[in-house]
Amino acid sequence: MPVLKPRNRLVNFRLSEEEYERLKASCALHGARSLSDFARAAVLRAVVPGAIPADPIGGLSDGRVNQMDRKIHDLENRVSQLLNLVEALRVTDEARSLSGVPRD
Repeated sequence: MPVLKPRNRLVNFRLSEEEYERLKASCALHGARSLSDFARAAVLRAVVPGAIPADPIGGLSDGRVNQMDRKIHDLENRVSQLLNLVEALRVTDEARSLSGVPRD
């Protein structure tokens, strides 16, 4: 994504190791492209609420899309497993009813 406004100002601040790890984890959780993008968006939202969207790049980031894709894939697998289980139970019930074995 091209930068429309050149950024030529630098803001520097120090973090403890714990703060840095929390920042990295939050950055990954939100799927931001980089720590810089995430920190910039967070600071600007605090300075001018509503000036920029909650997502630092104005849409879903690749990381967030990939995370959602993995979750959807996992859900598809679980639904498939449930459908297989339901079908197996239906077949078992049909077999019992044909053999005259009473249901539980």
